This record gives sequence, structure tokens and C-alpha cells, in this order.
Amino acid sequence: MIAAIAFKLSHLQAMLLFSLVISIAFGFLSRRQPAERVKYIAWSLFLFLLIGVGIGWAMYPFSR
Repeated sequence: MIAAIAFKLSHLQAMLLFSLVISIAFGFLSRRQPAERVKYIAWSLFLFLLIGVGIGWAMYPFSR
């Protein structure tokens, strides 16, 4: 039997998880030096979250 693990994530938690995973992947794929990687991961994580919250905020008036 295959055991299924179900996650119940809110939209914010899903965005945080996605942003973190993709930022780490981008950091390891694009930078060679560890210090550059950490800066790039932090910067891309910040931008993912900023843009995600910005888009959500911009779409809020249309949800009503």
C-alpha cells in the first residue's frame, strides 16, 4: 500500500514554501561562490514574497 501524506497549507504558507524552494534552486543554479549564493537566495526570496503579496493586494478589490 502507498501511504499518502496530506498537507493543509494556507495560501500564504504555500507561497512561502514555493518561494523558498525556488529561491534555493535559483541560488544553486546561478551562483558559484557560497557568499554570492546566500545573497542571491535571500534577495530572490524577498522579491518573490514582495511580488506575491503585491499581486494579491492588487487583486483584492476584484474578489468582492
